[in-house]
Amino acid sequence: MTQMTTPPPIPNGAFKRSRGLKLILICFLVLLMAIPAMFISFISYDRSHRAEEVTRTVSNRYGGPQTVTGPILAVPYVSKDSEGRISRSGEYIIFADQGLASFDNIETQTRKLSLFRVPIFTAKGVMTAHFDNPAEIEPDGNLELLWERSRLLIALSDVRGLKKDIELRVTGQAGLRRFEPADTAHLPLGDVVYAKDASLYGLNRVNGNQTFLSVPAQDLIQSGEPLSVEVSLELGGAKTFSIRPYARSTQVKLSSDWPDPGFIGDLPPDNREISDTGFQAEWNIPYLRRGIRGQGDTDVLSSLMKANGLMGVNFVATSNPYQTVNRALKYSVLFIGLVFLAYFLLEVIIGAPVHPAQYLLIGLAQAIFYLLLLAFSEHIGFTAAFMLSSAATVMATAGYAGAVFGSRKYILRTAIVFALVYGLLFVLMRMQDFALMIGALTSFVAIAGTMYLTRNLNWYGDKSELR
Repeated sequence: MTQMTTPPPIPNGAFKRSRGLKLILICFLVLLMAIPAMFISFISYDRSHRAEEVTRTVSNRYGGPQTVTGPILAVPYVSKDSEGRISRSGEYIIFADQGLASFDNIETQTRKLSLFRVPIFTAKGVMTAHFDNPAEIEPDGNLELLWERSRLLIALSDVRGLKKDIELRVTGQAGLRRFEPADTAHLPLGDVVYAKDASLYGLNRVNGNQTFLSVPAQDLIQSGEPLSVEVSLELGGAKTFSIRPYARSTQVKLSSDWPDPGFIGDLPPDNREISDTGFQAEWNIPYLRRGIRGQGDTDVLSSLMKANGLMGVNFVATSNPYQTVNRALKYSVLFIGLVFLAYFLLEVIIGAPVHPAQYLLIGLAQAIFYLLLLAFSEHIGFTAAFMLSSAATVMATAGYAGAVFGSRKYILRTAIVFALVYGLLFVLMRMQDFALMIGALTSFVAIAGTMYLTRNLNWYGDKSELR
């Protein structure tokens, strides 16, 4: 009868005595902590999405992002063949020579819905346009301009934001005129033909969600006389306010009491002043700077206008914590690893064994820190939330360290080490441009320090004396 041999039993406590196996297990636990961090990031994304929904709801109530276009002059025309018969009709020539938009009183407020705050604004200002003798312009080819159907047009992103009627003043003429919703029969919905001496652009292909308002222009245009108009506008909205430059040369001036503006568009302001009481910004856009030809295909010009035709400001809500919390979560594995490494070095130096389950509890406490940070940030802001969450976590883990290592004297030491770790994380959140460099240097110093402290450690046994 053949006897089966059994392998020798593993010595009792071999795993417990092996520092190398303990370190490998700790590395595995660090990676395991990425799972709760991932779920917390899902929660952060969900809350961020909820904040965006609230922003859209508030924006819809107060007018939403606003883009203003105009004023411009639209003149219908007919094209005749060599025999005088009409070959094309229902199309427009668009004129816009010189323009100035000045909104020097953009008042801002903050509206709160649920936990979230949304900045809204009321923009008061004037927009002017100057046309050099429009009645004397001769169009290309066999075109006949129908001046009796000409109209002055402006376009708004959302007319729900209007606070009062839009008024038009004409230089040299008495009385006020008011804009009305434009009849689609009078809008340039077809192709656009360009005159030689005017800056002409197709409206319908530039921004499909804009609403056009118009004033009949046939009584405003006089032969041999320039036409200068001024439009008074009071408009409410939320998030962004911008001007689309339709004139050959355009000047835009914006000023507001909002202290944290974000300028939008590919045309940055030429001059800007930002302070705690608000901002002022000015754009001067000459014809050649815009890079758009005076004549050309409508689709090409419309594409260029979409790409680089806006000048405006984004009213940034600085209280939004989700972007910063998400950045902190990206470093969660690194900082949980630093905490575990600190515990491991204390275990090696002191000689008191720490069970893997105790490491797991420490790791879960670090994961809960990010959940606390997210929850408190929605109510008291990121900085206060970070201080409160980190203080609670440091006290809990340091107190637990005193119990694990069997002495109260290690509570203060552990608290100092963990406070430094969280202080480093806070610095990373505030120094975005140097975050990668600081994180890389921290990782290097931590590994190099561990290598130095454990250079004489017996990784196979329980010898923990370090020189």
